[in-house]
Amino acid sequence: MSGERENRIDLLRGLSLLLIFIGHAEFTFSATFQQSRGFSDASEIFVLLAGMSCALAYHRPHTGLQVARPWKRALRLYAVHLLLFAIMVTVSAMVIMAFDRVAWTADMTDFWQNPLHHGLQALSLSYMPGNLDILPMYVVLLLIAPFAFLLHDWSKTFLLGLSCLIWFIAGLGHINFPNAALEGRTWFFDPLSWQFIFVIGIYLGARMKRGQPVFPYNKLVFAAAAIFALAAIPANLAIHLGFMASPFGELHHQLVSKINDGPLRIANVLAILYLAWNIPAVKAAADHPALRLLCLAGRHSLAVFSVGILLSFSAVVLMTLDPDMPVALQLLLLAGGCALQLVIGWCLEARKTTRAQAASYGLHRTA
Repeated sequence: MSGERENRIDLLRGLSLLLIFIGHAEFTFSATFQQSRGFSDASEIFVLLAGMSCALAYHRPHTGLQVARPWKRALRLYAVHLLLFAIMVTVSAMVIMAFDRVAWTADMTDFWQNPLHHGLQALSLSYMPGNLDILPMYVVLLLIAPFAFLLHDWSKTFLLGLSCLIWFIAGLGHINFPNAALEGRTWFFDPLSWQFIFVIGIYLGARMKRGQPVFPYNKLVFAAAAIFALAAIPANLAIHLGFMASPFGELHHQLVSKINDGPLRIANVLAILYLAWNIPAVKAAADHPALRLLCLAGRHSLAVFSVGILLSFSAVVLMTLDPDMPVALQLLLLAGGCALQLVIGWCLEARKTTRAQAASYGLHRTA
């Protein structure tokens, strides 16, 4: 690459962060909104873009095993995850003492039955309440990233084939990591399955880093991607609302499984990204000043995501304490939460710019 930042990654990642917040907040319209975007959702976009960003940031072709930087990032994410867990436990305790309500804590209900045991499980990532399972998945993905780089340099075909095989076996055999906090006793995002979309992102990011087209334009492929992405929206929504039965019958659950990142979800997100990379208006929008705040949110994704998780957690608390909350008030909370995440991105970018200017000024004075 020429060194110019690819704003489409930031734009799509910023949009994904806001969509994740809306979907996790459990407003009365959240579930329907979550299902109204096709077979995939913001999670696939976020992980696919994470793979691309990982390759752009950490991959140095043909330099051997490169573990330092991605593993350092993984350690930071692990620390942030534990901090979020500690905050949620603290808020849970405060609400229980103030309102004598335990049911609202959902996946954390049994935490207080044996807090020491579950706290130790949390350290080993085997106790993760709902909404706290995305960062641990990314920790695992970053740990395997150096080996993916190594295989990529040896054979791209072998890397993608091996990743696909692991995804297929994990999904077919329901191979997953333990999670005592959820009803199914497994991770909601199975890393062995979700590594496939992450590795695809690494492959695409490496192409971008070499200056190759990420998604070469083809008229037939573009038409197929557009038809699939558009048709998936009403089809998935109609099935979700019960207006029609799935044409795949019992197989439908596996095809759209979020735990194992089913094939329809992967096909859907790849179609969306193909369209985004081949529609000039998307590139123009990403570079337009009017959407700069959204791009900045995507650029500082860890902080914005963490704030979004806490905001959605707070919304769940409020919705449980007041199940009949007016829709107007819910929309106000939604708008406020989205605005706060955008402001966080802007503040972090302003601080980064200020520090860079101060460092530059210091070097100038020294010279």
